[in-house]
Amino acid sequence: MKIVDHWLDTATRITLPGRGNMPTRRFLVQHATEGWADGVEVMRSRNVSAHFLIQRDGQIIQCVPCNQIAYHAGRSQWRDPNTGKMYDGLKSCSIGIKHANIMDLERENYPSTMGAMAGKPIPRVTINGKKWEIYTEAQLAASEALSKVLVEHYHLDDIVGHRDISPGRKSDPGDAYPLARIRQVCGFTKPLAHL
Repeated sequence: MKIVDHWLDTATRITLPGRGNMPTRRFLVQHATEGWADGVEVMRSRNVSAHFLIQRDGQIIQCVPCNQIAYHAGRSQWRDPNTGKMYDGLKSCSIGIKHANIMDLERENYPSTMGAMAGKPIPRVTINGKKWEIYTEAQLAASEALSKVLVEHYHLDDIVGHRDISPGRKSDPGDAYPLARIRQVCGFTKPLAHL
């Protein structure tokens, strides 16, 4: 797995519109799709995009090349842990990875809009009193490998969750996503700094 001309060589390509050139990449932002349909269709219907989507089976789809802005961060801020510089609007300097995941939920089964998964029980875990859809091991292995490649290739400064850069507005990737583990595997050993 490697980046060639801002595309992951092993990814399936399903392109979504980019939002212009992104000459500098500083951060990696982890997301969840939070939708009851195919992840690409969820993004397309909401007029948003991310550079990557990781399906539940571990398939990696690339939607936007890493040198283009993807509309994944919205109103957001983050302080560079190395320089202390504050960044506003992280979509202009970050790579976004969405993971197919509903996050917190009340349903027991996937709805009819979920294709082959329709009607099947949703694998869940209870954390902090909420039920969360579990991220599959295949999905987490793909997330870990992709994150590591991106951090190394682009010399990224940090890995954050969407909720970290948009506190109070966003809650993804949720409590079931092992952000601390992914950060550690990618060489970020200091605890995540918060605004």
